[in-house]
Amino acid sequence: MKKLIIATTLSGLFIKSDPWKKAHILWFEKVAEKLQDSSVRGWANRQDYFNGVDIVMRRLYPDLSEEKRTIKAREAYFDSVCEYIKENPQILNKEIIDYFLSLKDKYKIMLVTTNTKDKIGRILSITNLANLFDAIEASNPEEKDDKGIVFDRFLKKYGKPVLYLGTDRKESFDYCKKNKIHCIFANLEFQENIEGVDTVHNFGELKEKIENL
Repeated sequence: MKKLIIATTLSGLFIKSDPWKKAHILWFEKVAEKLQDSSVRGWANRQDYFNGVDIVMRRLYPDLSEEKRTIKAREAYFDSVCEYIKENPQILNKEIIDYFLSLKDKYKIMLVTTNTKDKIGRILSITNLANLFDAIEASNPEEKDDKGIVFDRFLKKYGKPVLYLGTDRKESFDYCKKNKIHCIFANLEFQENIEGVDTVHNFGELKEKIENL
């Protein structure tokens, strides 16, 4: 029997979102110090923060190409993510991890992530989660933090999943709605609900939704 595909995110589901959120703030703190410009810190809490990354990287590395600046920025960011995870192993959501491991007889669990390929490998090694996923679609180092690009590649390779399980990235759900992919917002960290997206708020609700697929 062919297994159905469940596509998932990582941050906020299997691992609490703190490493990504804290690394994001730390990145702007570090470059503000390098540039001796405290105004740079203001980008950290903006929705369009990656515009700030571009502006800052042009100031830091005016002679590099945009592609190389993007690679350097993302490498520094994900190094901070990995460091945080190593120092805080308690941020794993073990109940959810164990449940998804129990689903692997019926489903292929696929990771769709804007983490870069080598960094997601490091993250999964640090957390011992490499065996959780049957396949991983990640960002290329030169790409912007754009889930749509990663989703496009995923669909070409594997087709539509029976479910996409995401966390707080509205653009992921917009993509799923546009492409008629059933999606659920796993709002396990008490964020604002996203209008028009099916939402669960705890492990019990999540389990019930999956068992009713």
